[in-house]
Amino acid sequence: MTKFAHLNEEVADVLTLPTPERIEFCQSDRWVGYTRATRILEQLDQLLIYPKTLRMPNLLVVGRSGNGKSSILERFACRHPIQITAAGAPIAPLLHIEMPDTPDESELWSTILWALGISHREKDPASLKKRQVKSALQYASVRLLVIDEFNNLSNAGKKAADLLAAIKGLSNDLKISIVAAGTQAAINALNSDPQMKSRFEPAPLDRWRLDAEYLRFLASYERLLPLAEPSGLATREIAPIIYGMCGETIGSTVKLLKAAACFAINNGVEKIDARVLKNLPWTKPGEWDEVARRL
Repeated sequence: MTKFAHLNEEVADVLTLPTPERIEFCQSDRWVGYTRATRILEQLDQLLIYPKTLRMPNLLVVGRSGNGKSSILERFACRHPIQITAAGAPIAPLLHIEMPDTPDESELWSTILWALGISHREKDPASLKKRQVKSALQYASVRLLVIDEFNNLSNAGKKAADLLAAIKGLSNDLKISIVAAGTQAAINALNSDPQMKSRFEPAPLDRWRLDAEYLRFLASYERLLPLAEPSGLATREIAPIIYGMCGETIGSTVKLLKAAACFAINNGVEKIDARVLKNLPWTKPGEWDEVARRL
């Protein structure tokens, strides 16, 4: 496969597949590590082995929508799957949930119970579900509660303070760390409880810039796209075009690269060049207002 040295070996093998399967491969999620994500994963690993103390440390992964928060958490969860001991007991290093859209304490407990695979009556009192949650988390030896979409706390109104108190109480009682992820609104939600906020260390995912880190990401991602010819995504010709089309989030960049690769394959081009990017049906992040005005 030296003919396709611009691709990872397993990706080069995909070139022999029919077009629909190549398209499906392009559209599948792929992990590409980058400096900030790697550092956050290291922080998460440290939390997982942190000894039980009176005041457990917490982490808030915060950034714009589409800037990689959920991908990092998914990657972390996949690295630490649930295991079953010889005696048949489960060991779950972490539990990964999403904060409900319009949360209250009862719904939070139900979300945790469902994530643990525990059937229950959602109309049961919150106090009963809380006891079930604490018992189940202890039984499964959960050390880390990961809560994505933490910014949904801003939808809780006056109940937000009760939710934060419930989460803090769970951490205190079980000596587990909390990892939250969300947008700027997650920071605003924590402002309502300064004591809880003081337990969190912020892990920001800054806006991407057209710099060496971005170019490395493009070069790495190119190796994962089953195109027969090199695209040179990190070159001076192509990289600025991609960045200009995607704005400042990694999610938008990945979405564009997937779409461009599929477009290239369907049109027999076999690489992502300036012409493909020009002809690709694509709405830039800043063009949504113009779309709305045309309606």
